[in-house]
Amino acid sequence: MVACSTHQPADVTPVAEQEGVIQFAYNLEPPSGEPAPAELLAALNAWRSILRQLNMLGQEAGRYGGLGFGNLSARHAPGAGEFVISASQTGAAAELTDEHLVRVTNWNLERFWVEAQGHQPPSSETLTHAMIYAADPRISWIMHCHDPHIWRASDPLGLPHTPEHVRYGSPEMISAVALLLNDNQSRPLVFTTLGHEDGVFSCGPSARDSGGLLVSYLAKALSLESQQGS
Repeated sequence: MVACSTHQPADVTPVAEQEGVIQFAYNLEPPSGEPAPAELLAALNAWRSILRQLNMLGQEAGRYGGLGFGNLSARHAPGAGEFVISASQTGAAAELTDEHLVRVTNWNLERFWVEAQGHQPPSSETLTHAMIYAADPRISWIMHCHDPHIWRASDPLGLPHTPEHVRYGSPEMISAVALLLNDNQSRPLVFTTLGHEDGVFSCGPSARDSGGLLVSYLAKALSLESQQGS
C-alpha cells in the first residue's frame, strides 16, 4: 500500500492571519517518478531567481508574518492535464529541487480537493492554478507573486482584478478568477487580487510570455510611482 497524507482544510479566518495557510483538502502520495523534466526544472529556477531578486517571491521576516510568499507552476508537459507547482512554504529555498515540487495529478473544484505527489504539501493557491489550467488550454505557465507596486497601481495600469472581499485560496477566489479569465481573453494575462495583499498573477503559454509581461508591468508601476513623486 502506498503511504499518503490526507489533510482537511482549516477553519476560515481573516486574510491577514492566513497568508500561506492551505485551505483545501488534499491527498499527498510519494512521487511515482520524476516530478519535472530537467529542462522544466531549470526554467522554473531561472524565473524564480529573477522574481526573488525583484522581491516578488521569497520569505522575509518583515513581510506577511515571516511566511513564504509567491509560487510558480507549469504544465508537466505541453497539453497535459497535470502540472507541477512549488510546494507550500518553500520561498526561503535558494533553489528548487525535486524535494520542493509537487505534481498535481487530479483535483475537484466542487469538493475543494487535490490529488498530488511529492514530499511536501502543495501551495495554498494550488486550486486557483488548477482552475486556470482547466479553463484555458493556451496557458502553460502561472506565476503568482506578491508585489506592492503593481498591486497598488491596479487601476491606473488598467489591470483586471478580483474583488476586495474575495480571500486567497478560497472557493470564492476560484470563481472570481474564472469570471476574470472569461472577461479578459488576451494571453498572456496579468491580474491582481485586491483581497489578497500585494497578490499578482501572470499566466500565459510560456515562461517568457508570463514572466516578461509581469516584469514589464513592474516597470510601468515603478514609472508611475516616480512620476507621482516628482
